[in-house]
Amino acid sequence: MSEATSPDSEAHRTIQIPSLLTNSLRAVLDAFGEDIIQLRATGSIETTNGTFLENLRDYGVSWELTDQQAMSVDYERLPGPDGPANPLDETARQRLIEEIQARVDPAEPDVDGDLAVTSMTIRVSDQRLQEVTPAQSPEFDLRFVSDRAEPPAREPTKRRNLDRRLYDALGFKCHNLNLRTVIETETKYHQQSDGKYLSWGGPGDLRPQSPERLAIRINDHILPDAYGTLKPYRVIDDQVIELIEAEFDDGYRENAGPATSEGDE
Repeated sequence: MSEATSPDSEAHRTIQIPSLLTNSLRAVLDAFGEDIIQLRATGSIETTNGTFLENLRDYGVSWELTDQQAMSVDYERLPGPDGPANPLDETARQRLIEEIQARVDPAEPDVDGDLAVTSMTIRVSDQRLQEVTPAQSPEFDLRFVSDRAEPPAREPTKRRNLDRRLYDALGFKCHNLNLRTVIETETKYHQQSDGKYLSWGGPGDLRPQSPERLAIRINDHILPDAYGTLKPYRVIDDQVIELIEAEFDDGYRENAGPATSEGDE
C-alpha cells in the first residue's frame, strides 16, 4: 500500500471521538448529576387555537391564536466557602424537572417535557484517564457540544431516544453531544501548561487531537452505556473529515424499529 493511501500515514488518519447519542437534558442530568459544572439548554412548546369566523365562514376566513412558551438554562457552577454554591444536586435537578413539566410539557400524556442541550462540561476524577496522559492529577474537565448527527449516526441516535419522543413529539433536531476538549483541571488554576489532552473543533475541524487510548477510556468509564459511543472519523489529506459508516458501531442491540429521518437538521 502506498504512502498516500496507507491508513497509518499522515495523508489518511482515523481519529476516535467520544460522543453521546442524545442531546436530552433529562438524559444528561440522569447520567452526570453533580459532575456537571456548565450547562446550556433550550426548549419551547407552541399551541395554536383556531376557528372560522362565522360571518365569513363561506369565504374560508379563519382566525388563529398561537401561544409559545420557551425555557432556557445557562448554568455555571459557582465556588463557595464550603464547596459549590449552586451544585446540581438531587434537589436542584428535581426542581428543574418540575419547572420543565410545568412550563414546556407537551399535551400528549405519554411524553415528558425536555430541553435540548447545546453544550455541557463535566468534571470527573479518574486515575484511569491520568494513566494514559501526561497529567499530574486525576481530575479533568470534559466539554461536549451539540452537533448535527451525521448520516451514519442518525438512526442509532433515534433508536436510543425512541422512548423519549424527542423528534416526533418534542420537535428536537437529531443532534449528538460530541466531546470537544479534555483539560486537566489543575492547569486552569496554576497555569503550568494548557493541560489539554484532547481537542476537536467539531465536524469541520481537519486536525483533531484525540489520543486513542484516552478516547477509549472515556467511552468505557465516563460515558453512560445508554448513550455513549466512539465515532471513528477519517481525515484525508487534511482536506476532508468524515464519519466512517463501516466502522461506526453504536452498540445498540435492542430490537427497536427504525425511525424516519426526513426533514431533520
